[in-house]
Amino acid sequence: MKHYPFPDIGQFRNVIRNVSNKTRYAGTDANGDPIYDNCKPLPVLSFEGTVKLHGTNAAIALDKATGEVWFQSRERLLSLEQDNSGFMAAFHGKPVKEFISQIPGDGTVILYGEWCGAGIQRGVALTQLPKMFVVFAAKSDTWLPKETVATLKDTNLGIYNVYDAATYSIDIDFNQPEMQQNTLVGNTAAVEAECPFAKLHGVSGVGEGIVYRCITPGWEDPQFWMKIKGEKHSVSKVKTIAAVDVEAVKTLRDFVFNTVTEERCRQSVTKLKERGLPLERKSLGEFLRWIVADVIKEESDVAIASGIDLSKIGGPISNAARTWFFKNENNF
Repeated sequence: MKHYPFPDIGQFRNVIRNVSNKTRYAGTDANGDPIYDNCKPLPVLSFEGTVKLHGTNAAIALDKATGEVWFQSRERLLSLEQDNSGFMAAFHGKPVKEFISQIPGDGTVILYGEWCGAGIQRGVALTQLPKMFVVFAAKSDTWLPKETVATLKDTNLGIYNVYDAATYSIDIDFNQPEMQQNTLVGNTAAVEAECPFAKLHGVSGVGEGIVYRCITPGWEDPQFWMKIKGEKHSVSKVKTIAAVDVEAVKTLRDFVFNTVTEERCRQSVTKLKERGLPLERKSLGEFLRWIVADVIKEESDVAIASGIDLSKIGGPISNAARTWFFKNENNF
């Protein structure tokens, strides 16, 4: 018997970083530090979201070799004496082994879900329902696909499935992930206003949010999953995705495209030469600082007339200039 904790699910910003790191990783340097090729374009990935249920994480596991069944929370193995909100007790004496056996795979198979309902949490519509175990993931040697997970339910046992409620599909271009923020915000607000899973079971009220899993082949690892909670359930305002002004983003992108030009970048290289600095990556900081300062000096009037906040242009300008530097560093 071994504890197999469900992985922590990060935020949208964590997934953006993880996608960039995986895509642009180019090995290690002499010191063993990672090297990244920031010129490589980032992928467009597909995600599928399910309603995030406000309860407590739970799992049932089976070792198919020995026939042993056990119960666990996210943090520990459970027993009838040290249970988790009555989860193990609710299934004691029921034929859960037969149910778990249908999960494909040899060795240990694990059924993950949310133990939710009356008395487990507060402030959500689910508390108006009886306690239930709602399946949202399953694992054998690998995480099983939705097509398998969605079939795993037995309401006579008190086992339900999150895929019976609404799901949310979205493609995210990680070269410009902010362009999908409004969709993510809108989906989350709709769930918070009316929990689709609770409504499916005849109850109306507040939901918690959405969990998105990447379903693009090769990107199914949990580091590419993300949770987005509504304002009422976010433990930190930093974790709440803010809506973006799509037109403003486009305006800023156009401004950067029109100002971080080939000529301006070449001029920055010339400045490095004039200062006697080496034309290599150790001078990248100075290269970027000159370009940002020059754009602000020469183009501020254009930015202001376009309604662009000058305090927000440094990062995008640096990113564009950095890409140019890496692409052209062998031809200085």
